[in-house]
Amino acid sequence: MKSAPLRPVFAVAALVVTLALSACSASAGSSAAAGAPAADASGAAGTTQLVVGVVPSLELGLLKVAEAKGFLADAGIELKITNVDSGPNVVTGVVAGQYDIGYTAYAPPLLAVAQGQPLKLVSNTSTVGEYGTNGGVLVKKDSGITSFKDLAGKKIGTNAPRSLFSLTVPASIKHAGGDPSGIQLVPLPFAQIGKAVHDGQVDAGVILEPFQTKALAEYGDLTNLGDSYRDILPVGSPGAVYFTSQATATAKAETIKRFKEAVAKTIDYANDHLDEVKAAGGPLAGLTAEQAAKLPLSPFKPQVQAADLDSLTTLMVEFAWIKAKPDLTGFVG
Repeated sequence: MKSAPLRPVFAVAALVVTLALSACSASAGSSAAAGAPAADASGAAGTTQLVVGVVPSLELGLLKVAEAKGFLADAGIELKITNVDSGPNVVTGVVAGQYDIGYTAYAPPLLAVAQGQPLKLVSNTSTVGEYGTNGGVLVKKDSGITSFKDLAGKKIGTNAPRSLFSLTVPASIKHAGGDPSGIQLVPLPFAQIGKAVHDGQVDAGVILEPFQTKALAEYGDLTNLGDSYRDILPVGSPGAVYFTSQATATAKAETIKRFKEAVAKTIDYANDHLDEVKAAGGPLAGLTAEQAAKLPLSPFKPQVQAADLDSLTTLMVEFAWIKAKPDLTGFVG
C-alpha cells in the first residue's frame, strides 16, 4: 500500500463528502440517495429503527446497556449498529444518508463542518482520560524509537489520514521538539496495524483499544510509545460523539430527540456501572470478558459546548487541516 506523505503545510484533504464516491468497506447499512436521510424502517411493534454507523470500541457497550435497561425501548427506538473502518467513512455514510447517526471521535465530523457540511451533534459520549487510557502508538522494542520526537521522518500506520490520531501524533512530535512535516501516513485498518509494525511495513502504528491490547498480546516485540490523545488534549475533553446530518435531524426530529434523551439516561446509569458497559462492549469490540474488564474506561458526558472543542479546532488550524476555526453554534445547538 502506498504511503501518503504529510506535507509541511499539512495540505487539507478533499471535502469529506467526496469520500462518498468510495464505499465504506466495513459498512452494510441500507442504501439511500446522497444527502437524504435513510428511510424509516419498521422494528418491533411500536418502535422506530435507527441505523448507527460506528467505529468499534469498548465504549459502544453504552448502547447495549441502553437496550438492556430498557431506555431505548421506553423511547420507542430499535438500533441497527453497523461497524465502519474509520471516522471519515462514518461521516461519509451520515452525509449520504446511509446512517441515521454516526459515532466516532470528533476530528472527522468537525473537519466536515469546517468544509460546509451541516452536521448536528446528537450527544457527546466519552471524554479524554488520564495518560495511557486513550490508545497509543506501537513501535518495535528494538526500533530505537523511544519518544515522539523520534517519529520525525518515519512511516506511521493510521486508520485514516484525517482521523484524530493523525492530528494528535504530529502534534505530539512537534510538542516533543521534532519536525512532523516529513512523516508518511499509511492508511491501514486498526486490526492490521499491529502486524504492519511487527512485519516492518511501517515504523510505528497509531492504535486504540481494543486493537492495542490484542496487538501487544500477539506480538511480543511491540511496545506502546505513548498516548498522543492525552499528550495534546486535556483530561475531560470531549472524546467521541454521536452526530447526524441536518437532513436526518429535520426528517426524524422526534426520533433523534428520543434517542438523545435515552443516551442521557443511560449515561447517568453507566457512570456508576462502568463494569457493565465494559461487559456489554467487549463482544462489540471483539474482546473476551477478561480483556474488557482490564481496560480503562473514562466517564461519559452527554453535554458539550462549542468552547469545549476549542483545543481541537485550534490544533486543526495549526496543522492546516482548516484555514480558520469554524463556527460550531449550528453543530452543537
